[in-house]
Amino acid sequence: MKNYGYMGPSDKPQARFRRFFKLSFFAVILVAVFALFYACQASKTPSLDMDNIKLVQYEVPADDAPVVVFETTLGTFKAVLYPDEAPKYCKYFKKLVNDGYYNGTHVFVVEKGVYFMGGSKTQNGVTNDKTDETQVPQELSANLWPFKGALMAYGNEEGWFFNKKVQSGSRVLFVNTVEFTKKFIKEMDSAKADKKVTEAFKEKGGVPNFSQQYTVFGQVYDGMDIYEKISGYDVIDVENENLQPVDDIQFEKVYISTYKDNKNDEAFKLKNSKTSSK
Repeated sequence: MKNYGYMGPSDKPQARFRRFFKLSFFAVILVAVFALFYACQASKTPSLDMDNIKLVQYEVPADDAPVVVFETTLGTFKAVLYPDEAPKYCKYFKKLVNDGYYNGTHVFVVEKGVYFMGGSKTQNGVTNDKTDETQVPQELSANLWPFKGALMAYGNEEGWFFNKKVQSGSRVLFVNTVEFTKKFIKEMDSAKADKKVTEAFKEKGGVPNFSQQYTVFGQVYDGMDIYEKISGYDVIDVENENLQPVDDIQFEKVYISTYKDNKNDEAFKLKNSKTSSK
C-alpha cells in the first residue's frame, strides 16, 4: 500500500515537501522557478501564451460556471472550477464529485498556514482499495497560478528537478500562503515575471514557488474563514514531520453547483490596478 500521508518527492515525502518551504532558500527557489519557466516554457509547452496572461482567478465567473461546494466538519467553503483551462482534470474531478467519491474523505496533511491536503479515503493518507489512483496528465495554464485559495491536483511525480511533471490524482492540494516578508517581496520583484502575477501574489497571498508545477483547476472564493481554520489546524507532531491534523477533519459532502446559486462577486476584486487582467 502506498502512503500518501506524506505527500512529496522523497523517501519520507512529507519531510522533504515541508523543507521545500524553509524561508532560508525559499526566495532563491522562487526566482529559479520564474526564470526557468519564462526561459524554457515556450519550447516545452508552446501552447502557453505568456504575453497575454489573464488573471481568470480574479474575474467574476459567469452564472453557469461550475462551483464545487465542500461541506466539512469545520464548516463550508466553495471554489469555482476552470474547465476551459484544465479540461481533462476538471472532467475527472467532477465525475469523482458526482459519484460521491469525496464524501467522507479526510484532510490528511496540514502545513500550518501554508497549505493543506484533502481527499484521502483514510485519515492518514494511506491508500486503500477505495482510493482512486487514476493519474491525469499535467495541465499547465499561463492564466492560473497558486494564489491563496487555489485548488491544485497532486499525484505522482515524473522527470527530474528542472523538468519535473506532477501527474494529477484524486487528492487535492489546497493553497494558503507563505509569509511575504520585505526580503521575499524584493526577490519576487527581481524575478523576470509578469507584473500582474507578482502584484496579485503580493495582494492576495499564495505560494509562488508552486508556479507551473501542478495543475491548478479551481479557486476558493467563499467560506475563507473555514478555509483558514483548516489551514491553521494543529497537527500531531511537527518536530517529527507528522503533519496529520490532531482531529479528524472530513469532507462530509462535496457537490457541484453553479456560480449563479453561490454568488460572491466581492471576493474576486483586486485593489491594485497593476493586477488588472485587461
